[in-house]
Amino acid sequence: MASETPTELPRRFLPDFLLLSLRSCDRSYGYELCQAVRAKGLSADLAAVYRSLRTLQRRGLVDSSWEPSESGPDRRVYVLTETGRRAAAEAASGLASIRDGLTAALVEFNVTSPVP
Repeated sequence: MASETPTELPRRFLPDFLLLSLRSCDRSYGYELCQAVRAKGLSADLAAVYRSLRTLQRRGLVDSSWEPSESGPDRRVYVLTETGRRAAAEAASGLASIRDGLTAALVEFNVTSPVP
C-alpha cells in the first residue's frame, strides 16, 4: 500500500523502475512513466525521468518515436528493445534481492513498522 507522503526514490533505482514500468505497459511517454512511479508512493522528478530515459535510449534499452497527440503537442513515446526486456528482468531480480536484504535487516533489528 502506498503511503500518503511520497518516499524519495533513490536516484540509482529510477532507471530500474522505468524499465519495469515500460515492461508492464509496453509503451509510454515520460510524464506517464513519472506518474507510474509516483503512483507507487515514491517521488520522482520529471526532469530526472527524462534524463534517465535518454540514458536508457543511448544504452539501447529503449527506443522512442514522436507520436501526434490529440490534446496538445506531439510527444515522445518510449518502448523497450529486446535488450531492454532482458534488462527489465534483471532489474526486477536485483530489486527483489534488495527488498529481501532490507526485509531481513528489519527483522533482525526487530523493526516491524515505520519509525516515527
